Amino acid sequence: MPKCIFCQIVSKEMDAYIVYENELVCCFLDRDPINKGHVLVVPKKHYQEFSEVDRESLVEVIMVAQRAARALESILNTDGLTIMQNNGIFKDVEHYHMHIVPRFKDDGFSWVEPEISMNGDDFMNIQASLTASFHQGC
Repeated sequence: MPKCIFCQIVSKEMDAYIVYENELVCCFLDRDPINKGHVLVVPKKHYQEFSEVDRESLVEVIMVAQRAARALESILNTDGLTIMQNNGIFKDVEHYHMHIVPRFKDDGFSWVEPEISMNGDDFMNIQASLTASFHQGC
């Protein structure tokens, strides 16, 4: 099985446009950006899913994402940012990562929201299940 592309970037086996790194995370420009300045923040330790990431690395990913966001807003004079992360079958690389995407009015990027139907009972059932899960230590 080939080595993870992000692990190769972190270990300097593969070139990347790294903008920041420390002992826990690496931040680099996305090679297939949604917009100019699109960066990724990855933990240096390999994790596939958000739920697997250790607390220290997860906090550092968020803190570095915030720093990247501030820098991008200032440098590119953005109209906003989209910060996102995908899991399961929806991720494109099998290594947890966070996207920080500079946004500009009329940039063509959109969040597609399918219409679903939920009633009060649906909301209450999900609320009860989630609340129980939190109380069980999830």
